[in-house]
Amino acid sequence: MTSRKMNPFFWILAVIILLIIILLLRYCKSPATPGNPGSPADAPRHYTDQLVVFFKHRPSAAALTTIKTKMKENGIDTSAITTQHCDNCGDAEIELWQAPKIETYANADPVKGGASTGTNSNGVGEDSLAYYTQNYIISSPPDMPTKTRRDSLYIRRGTGSGPSHKNDTIKVAILDTGIDPYLMNFPEFFWKNPGETPANGKDDEGNCLADDINGWNFVAHNNVLTDDSYNGHGTHIALFILNELRRSNTNTLQLMTLKTHDHKAEGSLFNIVCALLYAANNGANVINASWGFYSQNAPWHPLDSVITQLLAEKGILFITAAGNKMAAADDSAVKAGIPLAALRNLDIHHFYPACIGGRKNNILVVTTTVDSMVSPTQNHSQQYVDLGVQADTLESGFLKFQVPFITGQPVFVSGSSFATAIATGKIAANCSPALFKGGLEKTTFIDSLGADVLQSVKLMQKGQVNQGRYIKHQ
Repeated sequence: MTSRKMNPFFWILAVIILLIIILLLRYCKSPATPGNPGSPADAPRHYTDQLVVFFKHRPSAAALTTIKTKMKENGIDTSAITTQHCDNCGDAEIELWQAPKIETYANADPVKGGASTGTNSNGVGEDSLAYYTQNYIISSPPDMPTKTRRDSLYIRRGTGSGPSHKNDTIKVAILDTGIDPYLMNFPEFFWKNPGETPANGKDDEGNCLADDINGWNFVAHNNVLTDDSYNGHGTHIALFILNELRRSNTNTLQLMTLKTHDHKAEGSLFNIVCALLYAANNGANVINASWGFYSQNAPWHPLDSVITQLLAEKGILFITAAGNKMAAADDSAVKAGIPLAALRNLDIHHFYPACIGGRKNNILVVTTTVDSMVSPTQNHSQQYVDLGVQADTLESGFLKFQVPFITGQPVFVSGSSFATAIATGKIAANCSPALFKGGLEKTTFIDSLGADVLQSVKLMQKGQVNQGRYIKHQ
């Protein structure tokens, strides 16, 4: 009996069919749904094995036992949990818990982000013990990457002494990558902690922070405030704020430097909230937050409560960036079903803490703009964006600002981060200190800038900035 050879065409056809099946399985999956942890747009980048725990009240031993029991029921090895408090020993209502896969508990079912003494709680009800969230990675990247590393030598040596102003001192806390050490040679620009004796290595005021003279480094947990980011992000923020002080003859400003972001301009939610509490406890009047993260379904309630309740009660204005285009987040958003044309719309593609905006008390979101449009690489929203800042120049598709206090060849940067700093400096240097006392109303601050704020019909028609208002920066 002779064997029959298989037709070669059959093998070729079989291979083609197999390849088609593999491709279909790989690329024709159902679209990602909200909450899918595989999409950074729905579940932004976070540190593994870390969980931020916000307690509603200072936790008792019984409360901690309840929480850990529920965690154990959801497969967490509670015996491996280690805890970290904010560096400031007075803030015991927030902790960082670390253990293998503990971050998965933030989405555990039926817990749904919170531990409760009752039933059907999502962790934010009256009977909740705590609210949990992953320790998100929160970036402060510029819109247009700088080609060369920032060098302190290009800062003008003639920065000089601060001008004599007629009104009170406004304290501006900058939560960012730190500050260029050269600028610290001008102490009149920087907040000095009255409770600390310089360089004695002691915690004179008893807040668990030794020598926090001008602020604190929440990344390295020390008082070294040096900006080690490639682009000098935090330093540029400070320069833009100081430039508005130079232009004003109203308020005196002091910068409180809080290093929350590392050399990659990345910070953690835990460190940022700790820094917000530090600023609140040390009398900051304004907080500049030129950073954020994209998320379609982020549990933002704890951050919301800190910003819109705690800071508002203390009379602190929170000024934050509308956000820039981020390739990875955009890619994930498209895969999650967000149209390309809607990627810069904050109403659809959410960026936090910008999308905590829209409140009447203390949220002000700014983005770079000319008088006819918002930068196509930055976010916009009639609901969230309260104020634009007119760019100094348009080059290669980017709206740019010229960095002040620079010697030699001009340096230009682009991003809502720097528009935020200009708005921060403008408001802090010019608004009456009385506005910070009592209930905050953001429109009052904007209105008080008078002729410095213009109105664009085109921005209103496009729905990109609330009331089309923008600062003419040039």
